[in-house]
Amino acid sequence: MTKRKIPQIGIRWKLAAYLAIFVSVLLLVLWLFQIVFLGDVYRNIKVNQIYTAAETIKARITIANPKGNAMAQLTDTIAADDQICVLVLDDTFRSVSEGSNHTCYSIGAANSCFVHQSAGTLLNDLLRIRFLTTVRQSGEVYFRDMSPDAGHTTSLTTDGTPRPSAVQNPSSDRETAMLYVEYFTHRDNGYYIILNSKVTPVSSTVQTLQYELVIISVLFIVAAVIMALVLSAHISAPIIKINERAHQLATGDYNTVFEGSGYKEIAELRDTLNYAARELSKVEGFRRELIANVSHDLRTPLTMITGYAEVMRDLPGENTPENVQVIIDEGSRLTTLVNDLLDLSKLQSGTAQMTLTTFSLTECIKTINRRYQKLKENDGYDIDFLYDEDVYVTADYPKLGQVIYNLVNNAISYTGADKKVTIRQTVTNENGVRTVCISVTDTGMGISKENLEFIWDRYFKENKAHKRAVVGTGLGLSIVKGILQMHHAQFGVDTSEDPINHGSTFWFALPCSDAPDDPVS
Repeated sequence: MTKRKIPQIGIRWKLAAYLAIFVSVLLLVLWLFQIVFLGDVYRNIKVNQIYTAAETIKARITIANPKGNAMAQLTDTIAADDQICVLVLDDTFRSVSEGSNHTCYSIGAANSCFVHQSAGTLLNDLLRIRFLTTVRQSGEVYFRDMSPDAGHTTSLTTDGTPRPSAVQNPSSDRETAMLYVEYFTHRDNGYYIILNSKVTPVSSTVQTLQYELVIISVLFIVAAVIMALVLSAHISAPIIKINERAHQLATGDYNTVFEGSGYKEIAELRDTLNYAARELSKVEGFRRELIANVSHDLRTPLTMITGYAEVMRDLPGENTPENVQVIIDEGSRLTTLVNDLLDLSKLQSGTAQMTLTTFSLTECIKTINRRYQKLKENDGYDIDFLYDEDVYVTADYPKLGQVIYNLVNNAISYTGADKKVTIRQTVTNENGVRTVCISVTDTGMGISKENLEFIWDRYFKENKAHKRAVVGTGLGLSIVKGILQMHHAQFGVDTSEDPINHGSTFWFALPCSDAPDDPVS
């Protein structure tokens, strides 16, 4: 059963949807806090104001004379700033301090709250005293919502308790009040702290806010839609262009140029894709060149093998050891080419394995140099090995030997008319660490500076004209690079295009090791 592919939504519509969701959530939060929870928030603020005022008064009593000017100024400030009726009494129910010069901030006319109710009647005074005595005996803070009666006074029950409000919802059209009473002692003196604050109804405020929020919501939604369309178009346009160019790149058009700006990420993506296009173009060029060069190197020995074999078959007397040796040599060249291709593939894929042993690097070079004896005798090549001492290293013996062999082959292929190649072994000692450096120098025309970074690429040639090497396959330097990187060795090339002192020197360096008890030779 095939899995149904879910259609993807474009970035333009996703961005518009996200912005619409954000605006909707923002408006919902505004409606909740400005309409639904406005009354509760307002009431909590009033409660916190009352409790904070009580704690401030108690703190002042503990550090200053309750009957001094500081206390009077404090109660006046609290009453005026928070619009709270403030009254502080002593043990004998006499006033210690009364906030804001006896001004009542509660509901209705003056003298309408518990603090400022008419004290001209004996009944009211007795009921107040009875109530305050009850609070003192309970040892707890008295705090309740109150509602004023029509007579502009806060009524008390027969036992002196203030009558609780029948309507305590602060969002109601009816005004309510909060009464706070606490008995507090300090230095054997008792004080009554009485706070009375009105709670203004917020229903008219809610209606105003509702009307404003409707207008704001409409404006926000329209602005969000316009902003979403503009932003999504502005952001998605360069991405759409880059996506179109990426399709061109996927078809093999490596001359594609990616464009896009306005945002850091898009600019970085543009630069990365342009770099990838250039690198893919290089890889494609190298691939074609590799196929052409390998085909050339395969065709030449195959042609010679076929030609000599046909001559030996068709012409009497041509079945000579010399002709047979040509066929053997060309067959060996084919084997070497295939082996080099396999080695290079393993190195580049990371599947090549190393077996580390400690051996004499000096003897290894001597052995390799002896392989070129026939080349020296027949073609007149001069290959010298210069060294001062026998040096040991810890490395993969066959692979490091391949490095030296390939470097010498490269020097033989590109040395000058004097056919001179010099192998040098030098040892340096820096801070007690001995390092051996092997260099192979030819007397050729040198390498131009702009091509130095490409010299390690397979089949790279200074003049781009493929030339069959005197020895080797043309893949040697790529193999050298891979093996030396596996050994974490330093390596490089020094070259000169000077008409007199020209030539190139390929080198690598490894740390020296102590001679083993049973060295590998």
